[in-house]
Amino acid sequence: MRIHLKSILAAFIFSTLFYSKSLGLNLILIALVICGFLFAIRKKRPISWPYLVAYLFTGASVFMAPSLLSIIAHFTALVILVGKSIASQSSIYISGFLGALNLVTASVANIAENVGFPKGENKNYSARMGIYLKGIAIASILTVVFVFLYRKANPIFEELIGKIDFSFVSVPWMLFTILGYVLFLHLLHPFYPKELIENDLNQGNDLPAPKKPFTALIVKKLSNIHSIGSIVFLALNGVLIFFLVTDVLYLMDSQITYDAQYSQSVHQGVYALMFSIVCAIFIILYFFRGDLNFYTKNSPLKKLTYTWILLNFLLVIFTLYKNYIYVEALGFTYKRIGVFVYLFLTTIGLLTTYWKVYKIKNFHFLLRSNLVAFFVFLVCASPVPWDQIITRYNLEYIKSPDISYLLDLSTYNSKQLYHYSMVNSKHLDLETKNVISSRYQEFLNKQQAKTWQEYTLYHYLKQ
Repeated sequence: MRIHLKSILAAFIFSTLFYSKSLGLNLILIALVICGFLFAIRKKRPISWPYLVAYLFTGASVFMAPSLLSIIAHFTALVILVGKSIASQSSIYISGFLGALNLVTASVANIAENVGFPKGENKNYSARMGIYLKGIAIASILTVVFVFLYRKANPIFEELIGKIDFSFVSVPWMLFTILGYVLFLHLLHPFYPKELIENDLNQGNDLPAPKKPFTALIVKKLSNIHSIGSIVFLALNGVLIFFLVTDVLYLMDSQITYDAQYSQSVHQGVYALMFSIVCAIFIILYFFRGDLNFYTKNSPLKKLTYTWILLNFLLVIFTLYKNYIYVEALGFTYKRIGVFVYLFLTTIGLLTTYWKVYKIKNFHFLLRSNLVAFFVFLVCASPVPWDQIITRYNLEYIKSPDISYLLDLSTYNSKQLYHYSMVNSKHLDLETKNVISSRYQEFLNKQQAKTWQEYTLYHYLKQ
């Protein structure tokens, strides 16, 4: 019962911080409450410190630079942290699944498990709770019935009951508080899918070596697979070399223009890269999925595979350069930043694919390592005020910045645009200046209307 009281207290804190509020300081405060819960049960469930730090860091990121990315990073960190608090050694994708499952349906899963397999104390506890709930339900119904009867029998009683005002009770607030109670109850009483966790823990990162020497039939089969693979990778290397040569010639062309055609070529290069890398990973996984890794004569195929990975690195570099020229000419946009992000993650994917072949790793290694890399990037990118950076770069370094695009970003760049419109008043039409001015005023009004739960770093820096 003591633990339930903690959940009730946390639920009221949750509703006080978040009901009808936007995100800001409240995320940091509720993060501290959650950390307190995890510390309270650390003897039963060890704390995963890297993910706890990532969770607090992303909460601070929302406070410093509120954006969709920082919010997504924060809740992703929360889900994984909850999963890690249940099974600290589990893979990151299993932790994410456990976290999401427990935050939403832990009570249902636990009840189903207890109903299906009632034992000792759990059985007695369920029966006792059933009696309490039944008693509360019957008492509530009978109280309403008898209050109605007594109102008809006594005018004074009826007058007193009529004066009772329940308008202060907010049903949405009550439901929101109940949601907070359920979330914290799930945090303290998680569902533990034992078989799933044990199966994940038993999955190593290395491919198991054959226990017996290859028979002549298996050697012949592996030789045929090796020949097919060599032909495939030789052809793919040829196609990619041809593509890279044409890409070099294109970049050397002095007639390159920074228009929609060039934009299309950059994005096409990224799409080609995406398709190439996805194909590379799946084809490499197919050929190096089992015994071929331990075939003594697989050296030529491995060399062709390494060559293809290296050529994909060159494709990354060329696409990076094309995107850099594009940004230098026309400025930043989220799509152009997205190209840089994808190229970075692709490089990590190529490195882990190379390591998988070189060290004879399995698919689980690729999945785990790349998801961890993506999560680390997401956390590191969360405190960056991307809208302000895009606005600042485009206004300072681009001769004719796309003001309409900057106006479509979040209103946190309103001050930058307003200052720009004041300094460059002659270069802007009256309608644009009016839009910037009204947008800035609306932003100030919204910030002033925020309560302390919604405060961000902006409210303290402006003082």
